[in-house]
Amino acid sequence: YFISTYIEEKHKKKIIYLLLIIGTINTLYAMFQVQEMKGIIIRYNWSKPSATGFVNNSNFFGTLMVLCLSFSLGLFIDEEKNTLKIIYSLLIFIFMVGLIISNTMSSFLGMLIELIFIVIYLIKYKKIKKIIIIILIFSTSLILITAAGKTKILKDAIKTKNEAIEITKGNIHDKYGTNRIYIWKNTLKKVPDNLLTGVGIDNFYYAFGEKPLSDEKWIYDKAHNEYLQILITQGIFSLIAYLSLYGTIIIKKIKSKEKNIYLILPIIGYLTQAFFNISVIEVAPFFYISLGILNSRYDEV
Repeated sequence: YFISTYIEEKHKKKIIYLLLIIGTINTLYAMFQVQEMKGIIIRYNWSKPSATGFVNNSNFFGTLMVLCLSFSLGLFIDEEKNTLKIIYSLLIFIFMVGLIISNTMSSFLGMLIELIFIVIYLIKYKKIKKIIIIILIFSTSLILITAAGKTKILKDAIKTKNEAIEITKGNIHDKYGTNRIYIWKNTLKKVPDNLLTGVGIDNFYYAFGEKPLSDEKWIYDKAHNEYLQILITQGIFSLIAYLSLYGTIIIKKIKSKEKNIYLILPIIGYLTQAFFNISVIEVAPFFYISLGILNSRYDEV
């Protein structure tokens, strides 16, 4: 992150293009996985092939797709040249397909929140045509992949919506959010015991004493919420520091005359999906590079 804050403006897109190339390669490999092509390493979930790319986990692959899709959307929105707009439109389609086949609801929700931000932004700057194009790409990719039977994201979205409605009525069940309610509820009970310093980085497993948090099927070693994970393992001051860093950078950029929405969108998408996911070494460096590029300090040198 620190190094990335000193990248020159003319080099920023080179870094982003490299990330998009990495994302494209991962997406193509994930497509081969869901097609169960021979010679491809495939991880199965409930006897179904998972789209993991080279990240080896569908959730984390979904997070990578959020970052790549966000950059593509932002570049498309900021671009005026028709040739580049076509290229960015194709990338939006590719990464949207990757996001859909990942079957990762946290990433899908992050993308929906980001889409709301995009629509508001484009309406404000009277770029209605681009709203229509983006919605068409999203809809087309979703319809095609769903019709091919390669995703259950719509089914999960409906389930999540119904759970959210029940929660607003006060009907909260442990199994909501694929057991996340159970994990969060029990994690919050342990927070006061280690509020200041936490139980130690990546020590969630030991936060519950002699027996780790578990149910009839799983033993949990993560909070499945990046902010709650920081709070329980590193303490309240660490969480405040992280949130202050994110908030300061985003507010500073929003107030800036140079919007460069392609730099803001990945941060919004990532931080939204982080409510339901965890930080992992396969994807986190890309996020911190993105955060550093957004908070450019090259002119201060």
